Amino acid sequence: REGFGGALVLIGSAALWGFGALQRHPAVALLPALLFIVPGVAFLIAWNRTKTTASLVVLATVVIMVLFTGGALANHYYQRGYRSAHPESSLPPLPETPVVWIWSGAVTDSSATVVARLDAATAELTVVAANGEAAPNASVERIDDVWRFELDGLAPNTKYTYYVTADGDEVQARSGTFSTFSTEPLSFTVAAASCARLGSNGAVYEAIVAADPDLFIATGDLFYADYVETAAHFTHAYESSLAQPSQAHLYASVPIAYVWDDHDYGRNDSDATAPTRQLAIDAYSANVPYYPRGADDAVYQAFEIGRVRFVLMDDRSHRDPHATPDGPGKSMLGAEQLSWLQSELLAGSDANALTVIISQVPWIAEPAEGADHWGGYSFERSLIADFMAEHDIRNVLMVAGDTHMVAIDDGSNTNY
Repeated sequence: REGFGGALVLIGSAALWGFGALQRHPAVALLPALLFIVPGVAFLIAWNRTKTTASLVVLATVVIMVLFTGGALANHYYQRGYRSAHPESSLPPLPETPVVWIWSGAVTDSSATVVARLDAATAELTVVAANGEAAPNASVERIDDVWRFELDGLAPNTKYTYYVTADGDEVQARSGTFSTFSTEPLSFTVAAASCARLGSNGAVYEAIVAADPDLFIATGDLFYADYVETAAHFTHAYESSLAQPSQAHLYASVPIAYVWDDHDYGRNDSDATAPTRQLAIDAYSANVPYYPRGADDAVYQAFEIGRVRFVLMDDRSHRDPHATPDGPGKSMLGAEQLSWLQSELLAGSDANALTVIISQVPWIAEPAEGADHWGGYSFERSLIADFMAEHDIRNVLMVAGDTHMVAIDDGSNTNY
């Protein structure tokens, strides 16, 4: 049955390749298909070993046609599932400079942070206000090729332009801007998004810039890098994304606030036991401009713009495994972060017009054992909801990522 079996396996593997592209790039989807393509071809060769040269040519032609069909199917599903909803940017490639990537963040009314990866032995940051006044010198920290410039003493409600001088040469071709926040009530715009492919050069980043936000919040899965196992893998993941023209355009135009989810922290549904935990913490600490963070190396943080308090939770690095039975002892946040969140909610209820909570995973979900969202941690969710009800905290908006869709709820489905 070598001929029948080989043909069946080959056709099935071509279909596997095609449908695999619903989840991954066709080149990646080919890898598991090869586990079947190779033995399928081997069966056909075994079946055809006593045939004529002409039959071998026919066999080779058929195999090529089947593989071509599988590749075409994979490309079709990939284009349909990704490209139509995620068109590529038309921006030109970045200029060749010592700046590999650069972005800003941790902006307040008087401070900001700029982080850059440079191919340089020395570096300085020049920051100039819109009125031409130079900003105070930044404190500098270097971790391998990544330079962190901490700025303080900035003027509120002021636009600044920055660029790096690398090995004595000004790299103004990779300059960026940010604006400090006002100390007074104001109207402002914040953009938020999650779940970008590794190395994405999507036009969506240009659309975010066109909305002219004062801040971009990446609510998790800045990139999908489930392959990470070493520090070098994280370095590659950050570079693969931040050095893309469209992403570089966004980060040069808008400061960022960013917390991870599972695919930029470890593998799918990762938790506090993830083998990549310390690597993710080290990579985040080196590469990301962040606000003052929570204890124990978690990345939860909070800041204010005008009368609005933004509270960014860390739903990954302290969570119990999702397979843990749901109950009072199961936590997504950990005891220390939970206490911090309650304090933020309480303080924000008194001092702020609005508290915006950033959750990496959906809050609204039915309780479900083993679920990766808040429905799998329903007891802790109820504890938080009860705390808000007990203290009559009503000025809360939650923004969550992870679901690969856009939806909004008026609050009537959030009380647990």
